[in-house]
Amino acid sequence: MIDLIHSHERRPWALPRLVALALALWVPGLAAAQVLLPAQAHYARNASCAPAALAMPPGRHTSVDGDDLSPRPSQSPLSQGDVAICFAYATADMISQRVGAEVSPLDVATKYYFAPASRLAKIRDPRLEAHLRRMGDWRAAIDASRATAEVTRENNPKWLPFVDKLEGGEEETAALLYNVDGLCEDADLPSFDGYTHFFAYFHLLHWRLQTFPAKAHCSARLGDLAENLRNPETDAFNEAWLDRVERQCHRRALPTPLLPINFRVARSEADFMEMLEKKQPPTAAQVGRMLAMIDYALDHERAPVIGYSWYILEEMHADDFDLAADHASAVIARRKVDGVCQYRVQDNTGEYCGRMRPEISARCENGRVWLTERELTKTLYSVTYLR
Repeated sequence: MIDLIHSHERRPWALPRLVALALALWVPGLAAAQVLLPAQAHYARNASCAPAALAMPPGRHTSVDGDDLSPRPSQSPLSQGDVAICFAYATADMISQRVGAEVSPLDVATKYYFAPASRLAKIRDPRLEAHLRRMGDWRAAIDASRATAEVTRENNPKWLPFVDKLEGGEEETAALLYNVDGLCEDADLPSFDGYTHFFAYFHLLHWRLQTFPAKAHCSARLGDLAENLRNPETDAFNEAWLDRVERQCHRRALPTPLLPINFRVARSEADFMEMLEKKQPPTAAQVGRMLAMIDYALDHERAPVIGYSWYILEEMHADDFDLAADHASAVIARRKVDGVCQYRVQDNTGEYCGRMRPEISARCENGRVWLTERELTKTLYSVTYLR
């Protein structure tokens, strides 16, 4: 295992459980965070489309070059830049709203790809234990989810699973795996514009591994990963990144277990499009259930994450090869305008509002976009929220 700066050093982060429970009784906000929604809820639309707005934790993130890349980066959602890991940014928004701190999306992605799933079984929290039992074979579910991860060939001719070349993931699995090892704030592991803050580090790490190749070894840390995430040429690189993350993150205990509830009519936007091509669109009941889950989450002060197509926000360009443009965003508000229900989604692509479709651009501010119910349901295929 290669570490360019310091040896790996674990920080104790978790408070003893009794102390955490005592704090929950005395510290404002912690007690509320401990309250969980039922595992099996009755979902119903908010018939009046009553106004709802979630308080998101204040942004502390900065761009790489100070204020040069973005006039007010902390006032915009965290940008994923050119990295196709919108699931991690949307999941980080969902978790951040739940725990009251701006969680690092890069940490969410790192845990999704590399956290040992077996560690979940060692967390002694009866609420998490009960959630895992309800899932059934949760290890198989995590493996199946991780198997959907893809590798980009851009600046990666051998198509190898380096951490910064991994793409795609599922929000419910990412949230579940984030129970491992406590939270890391974005101020510790900055995620504005994807991995841009770490370009120099990755360049140096690539050079170091090419100049002084690491000996092949069996890594217990990467031992239970899906085959698509392991490779003798990338294991040392990815382990060095894990060390870097742990060195930078001042982890602290989650105030509540993260128990995701998910409903999907398709596995991805591409699958959703295939359903439409076969003239098998989601039923009215399925669409109604997804909208009711969004309403339920907002009415219970949870930020749900939706799976949909980016092309709802912006026209497909002639040189785009991605026909589906699979995207994920947190929903942070609801309102009614001229008798039409609208939902505010938080887009993390870093795209400017002015480049979006004219009718969308008019309802966009700093990456936060109001979508009508009809616009949303054109491509909506999944909803996830935290109990």
